Amino acid sequence: MVLEDLIQVNRLWRKIYPYLAMQTAGIYRRDCGDVLELGPFSGGISLELAGRYPGLNITIADNSSEVLNYFNEEIRSAGLTANIRTRKTGLNPLVFNDAEFDLVIVRGAFFFLDEDGNILREIFRVIRKGGIAFAGGGFGKDTPKDIIDEIAEESRVLNDRLGRKRVRIQGLEQIISRARLTDNCRIVEEGGLWVIVRK
Repeated sequence: MVLEDLIQVNRLWRKIYPYLAMQTAGIYRRDCGDVLELGPFSGGISLELAGRYPGLNITIADNSSEVLNYFNEEIRSAGLTANIRTRKTGLNPLVFNDAEFDLVIVRGAFFFLDEDGNILREIFRVIRKGGIAFAGGGFGKDTPKDIIDEIAEESRVLNDRLGRKRVRIQGLEQIISRARLTDNCRIVEEGGLWVIVRK
């Protein structure tokens, strides 16, 4: 991924992140706990959540030092260094311990979720009992149409340039099945295509 394209996508989505954060908070239903936002499209939701819920202890993780440096700058600019830290990790395996997080967020998940379900299984591994993961992609269920219309075309071009993979429900169901997580997952189509994973 070209860092400049990634930064441009994140800037473009700034008006979207509050709505995705509200959707995430509505699923999580807690104002404290340990949160992991995973992958190169991280940051936006975490910054919004940290600003609203100071009881959250948030880790943003990716495998690129360059991307993590960018996240650190964004965290510093927002004045949220006490609430958010970054950590370098590959996706399979993740460097984190079993049952380390109450909430895992993966926006842009279909760029890198593997067909065999290994990464989804790793995400499940690091969730605590009673915790959830919210992974997938889309503008969110409550984002106003005029905001979506304003950025949709530019976002499509940038995401295609970054290597977006298009995943349909059947493909996501197969990933979930291969991860052996069918009983723990619910697919949500409101505002995109997402999977809610519960342990």
